[in-house]
Amino acid sequence: MRALPFPPRAALLALAASLLVHALLLGGERAREDAAKPARAMNVAPQQLPTVPVALPEPAPPALPQPAARSTRPATRPPTPAIDAPSTAPDTPLLRLAGPAAWHYRLRQGGQDGEALLDWQPQADGRYSLRLTRRIGERALPALESLGRTGSTGLAPERFALQRGGQDRQAVNFNADGRRLSFSASPAQLDLPEGAPGAQDRLSWWLQLAALVQASPVPGGRWRVWVAGLRGELREWTFEAVDAEPDDAGTVHLRRQPLGPYDPGIELWLDPSRGYWPVRLRQGDPETRGYEITLAHVNS
Repeated sequence: MRALPFPPRAALLALAASLLVHALLLGGERAREDAAKPARAMNVAPQQLPTVPVALPEPAPPALPQPAARSTRPATRPPTPAIDAPSTAPDTPLLRLAGPAAWHYRLRQGGQDGEALLDWQPQADGRYSLRLTRRIGERALPALESLGRTGSTGLAPERFALQRGGQDRQAVNFNADGRRLSFSASPAQLDLPEGAPGAQDRLSWWLQLAALVQASPVPGGRWRVWVAGLRGELREWTFEAVDAEPDDAGTVHLRRQPLGPYDPGIELWLDPSRGYWPVRLRQGDPETRGYEITLAHVNS
């Protein structure tokens, strides 16, 4: 039997290529069929995370008041304040002022003798006028005039003037409550410090100090008065009793503490039998540039 010859090599390669192409076509068709089928949903139960209980802090109990720590230092008494006469604080006793009167004084000024008249006129409507005139021989010296109101705290000046020939030459103006000052001889406008009582002028302080001492006649006491000058100054004047008791004449001798190295000084003597009215007043040296007045008589 004669053997069949093998097919040529080229024929075999063509057959293998044809089988490969056929297989690829069948695989692609099956892939398209699988893609067209709806995908089956997978039901997966969500994973439950473990919960960890958290303990909330309990509210803190209210703090109990602790006893104050005891100091190991020995207890000391508070310092005793200086004995001062009351000013215009709410608990100040009502200040009593003398009734209308004309007080005649003997005057010694610049080494010469003269006379002075202090005319005090309080009005029923609560206003007042206070005027000091001085004369040496036939020569009239500048007059001082204070106008304002009276009340439970004493005098509340509204205008103070230095007068020559009956005309105001210099003046100090006080606002309604005495807390702000203006001056004709100076552009300054001043306010009183906080807590300070009302200001006085260079004449009204006589009566205000008398009323303060009368309200609190403390032996060896101290009294303070704010006083405004004509040239734009405002100072607190502090008066102290020179002696603990009235002198032989029955008057209370007061002296103002020095305001500076060139302060001429002020001393006055108040008479308790006359409502502590000044019966003698000295400013500086009456033999040089100062003056002194001494009560001669009173016309009421």
